[in-house]
Amino acid sequence: MNVLRWFVALVLVACAAAPRHDLPSLLVERLAWMNQVARYKQARGLPVEDAPREAALLDAMAREAGDAGLPPADVRAFFAGQIEAAKLAQHAWLQAHAGQPAGATPLPDLANEVRPALDALGRRLIAALAQARGHNNPEAILQVAHQRLRAAGHSEAVCSPALSGLRAGLGLKN
Repeated sequence: MNVLRWFVALVLVACAAAPRHDLPSLLVERLAWMNQVARYKQARGLPVEDAPREAALLDAMAREAGDAGLPPADVRAFFAGQIEAAKLAQHAWLQAHAGQPAGATPLPDLANEVRPALDALGRRLIAALAQARGHNNPEAILQVAHQRLRAAGHSEAVCSPALSGLRAGLGLKN
């Protein structure tokens, strides 16, 4: 019985120490969509950069930040980092698949499937960011995010802006 109490106490301590959000996993999830975005853009001959879409996204996320009680400038910097990481991930995919035909797999529906999913993910990221800002060890969040991004196969070039944006979103100085 003492072993069981010790184990339960150990689990409770571990749960108390763990962050109560999954911000690092949401960063990985957002970047996981970029292969589909790049595939669509490749097939349509579109550039990776989409300045009007990026500006609209940053404006929308800054507005949502205010509703969540977060500093809009911090959230704008957070998403600017995520957008830069996303563009680098798309470029990496395009480079790896240069000259390859689109294949028989249907293209993703960017307007009706991918972008709405990314917009919903953006709202989840803001909620997780609001929760993470109350965490007593934001450096641990950065470390876990880095580990998960690398485990998902992202290069340091992709990780760097994602983590820089996360740092800004957490209200930390670079």
